[in-house]
Amino acid sequence: MKSFKNDRRQFLKQSTLLTAGAVLAGNMVPKVHAAENNTIKLAVIGCGGRGSGAVRQALSADANVKLWAIADVFPDRPLGTLQLLKDEMPEKLDVADDRLFIGFDGYKKAIDSLGKGDVVLLTTPPAFRPLHFAYAVEKGVNIFAEKPLAVDIPGLQSLRASNEKAKAKGLKVAVGLNNRHNFRTAETVKQIHDGKIGDITSLWVYRMHSTHKLRPIGDMTPLQHQLRNIFCFDWTTGGFIVDALIHNLDISCWAMGNEIPIAAQGQGGRLLRTYKDQMIDHAAVEYIFADGRRMMMHAKTMDNTWPCFQSTIFGTKGTAILGEGVGHPRIFGDWKVFDDWDKRESLWQAQAEGNNSYQTEHDLFFKAIRDNRDWNEMDRGINATFTPILGRMAVDTGLYVKAEDAWKSTFQYAPDIANMTFDSPAPVLPDAEGNYPQPIPGVTKIS
Repeated sequence: MKSFKNDRRQFLKQSTLLTAGAVLAGNMVPKVHAAENNTIKLAVIGCGGRGSGAVRQALSADANVKLWAIADVFPDRPLGTLQLLKDEMPEKLDVADDRLFIGFDGYKKAIDSLGKGDVVLLTTPPAFRPLHFAYAVEKGVNIFAEKPLAVDIPGLQSLRASNEKAKAKGLKVAVGLNNRHNFRTAETVKQIHDGKIGDITSLWVYRMHSTHKLRPIGDMTPLQHQLRNIFCFDWTTGGFIVDALIHNLDISCWAMGNEIPIAAQGQGGRLLRTYKDQMIDHAAVEYIFADGRRMMMHAKTMDNTWPCFQSTIFGTKGTAILGEGVGHPRIFGDWKVFDDWDKRESLWQAQAEGNNSYQTEHDLFFKAIRDNRDWNEMDRGINATFTPILGRMAVDTGLYVKAEDAWKSTFQYAPDIANMTFDSPAPVLPDAEGNYPQPIPGVTKIS
């Protein structure tokens, strides 16, 4: 296994150059915690693509917030994040060398460095989210948790229990379902609720695009390789359905009045994919709501095939096209949704100002902290994560899976994740030919 000793020495040397003690002068804000200088200290756990984005948005959300601590299992990622921030907002940095934490236990040290009223961003692969959330709640800090929130049912159960403690402590909790804060999406959902398309008859969720690549292994161990390619392994993100379809499944359930499906059946797998990983390249899931209405989900990652990335909701009076992948949601008075819908005349088009919903979710979160208002999106996030997990269960098992049975599942992808180190074996290992195990419908069980 590759040693990170020299990387860490270089990391600490270079990061010293990035440290800045000044806090951005800005608007006066009311004191909401013990810090005498009224500054909210921020820690980020996980510096992948979403972590780097979330920390910039959090630092932009409030005049008096500064980056205080940073943690990741790989030493190069915090360095890259800090370099970006040095170039963009150096006055927001106050990360001393002894608050740069590398390793699987870094989340504890970063959270421990915070005080009451401060904020931690949980942006690691979602396999770690329940563990990190529980610790942040125990320490009494406010939390932003990126989606998905877990990869299996025990993870969701853990989050639910931890969130009851968060509520009792009055902690503010935001969840990275940014499309809930997209002005145009919200405006369109309101139109649906107000009857613009009549009664909803069915919902169709699509995410179909080109092949997702797997980066080379090089000299990495299986665990390092999987953590560098999190979207290609089930234990890290819950699989493609959970990670990639969660937004538009959630938006469709939102349009249904925040209903959650009571059952699902589906199929999928690997038809053309040859990469040595676990990622599927196609899936279709039929979700059933309590009144019998259906929501169909289609996923595909294949080159040179028809692309589609949206939610399409049919009603008795017309069709709504909205969701992630749709910049200008529209409603039509017919059902001809794939005949160049973006060029056709629509019955209604969202009029709200376009917004960066990733930024808006942080703006609202930090304002709730400053105003000391209730803010907890975790229950909604748990439901949103459960829906794709239910669909994945149906695909993996080939069964008609009832939600009530799914919630009883005790299966865990990484049962000893709390004790994981780089000396630990990976939760999933390849065979002699380098192939990873795949679910077998009719054989794989939900628990």
